[in-house]
Amino acid sequence: MRAIIVFSLFVVLAFFVGAILAYPLKLLLDPAMDLAFRKYLTYATLISGLLISGIYLHIYHLLSFKAFGYSGKLNKFFTGMMNGFVYGVIIMAMIEVLLLSLGIHELDHTRSITLNSISLLLIKAVLAGFLIGVIEESIFRGALFTGLYKQTGAVITVFFSSLVYSTVHFIRYRDLPADVDINWLTGISMMPETFRRFIEWSILDYFLTLFIFGVLLGLLRLKHKSIAACIGVHAGIVMLIKLADYFTNRTHNSNFDYLVSQYNSTFGWISFIVILLFTIFYFVKVQNRHTTNTGI
Repeated sequence: MRAIIVFSLFVVLAFFVGAILAYPLKLLLDPAMDLAFRKYLTYATLISGLLISGIYLHIYHLLSFKAFGYSGKLNKFFTGMMNGFVYGVIIMAMIEVLLLSLGIHELDHTRSITLNSISLLLIKAVLAGFLIGVIEESIFRGALFTGLYKQTGAVITVFFSSLVYSTVHFIRYRDLPADVDINWLTGISMMPETFRRFIEWSILDYFLTLFIFGVLLGLLRLKHKSIAACIGVHAGIVMLIKLADYFTNRTHNSNFDYLVSQYNSTFGWISFIVILLFTIFYFVKVQNRHTTNTGI
């Protein structure tokens, strides 16, 4: 119980530090980017997550690249990441095919389809996928996973890391009015409202999708002893989401529209079932290999 409490406190601390760091980040990047303050809060929280997770590892004398999930030979790590990428693309392709087949998504025929536009879109989608994969997996299946695993065990670690992973995706900041004076404490003052979605049952399908996705990534982390495959799967799914967002639209007039969350155009009960089946398949596959190797 103590390990779980410490784990939870560090997650909360990451959000508080991120809320404070958002203001200096805004001062630093505003001349070049001029983003909404909520965007700076998101980026600052990711930076804070990396820093705080490093401190979390340091407290338990675990701070190393290996603890962040970067272990093994470089070529093996890269191969694992690419295999995971293909795995992620397959998962997301199945979800998108179902969405199109059920009339929940439709092709957007107004989109420009030229070699230059598609090439640029593909490069941006791949880069975004791997950037998000590296950052989030380094935190959730890397540092936090390692620290909690050393204190508890596989089941508790996979469960709580997945629970936190799905929870943080619903902590959303609103846009500030244009006349608000932004300072060091603005991010802190915005935090109470960020939890508004947790009182809505309508987030359940989206929440469970992210949770079971976290479980799948946790199993990959346990099996491969690194986050290579986790990064790849994460990147493959994000990349295909970016492409689907460009080439398709949600119709909102399908009889099966309830199978997709009102908060997301892709995730919902369909994605939950698909990822759950992949997770069960992978778990059974790993268990069968373990049984064969041990001769049981």
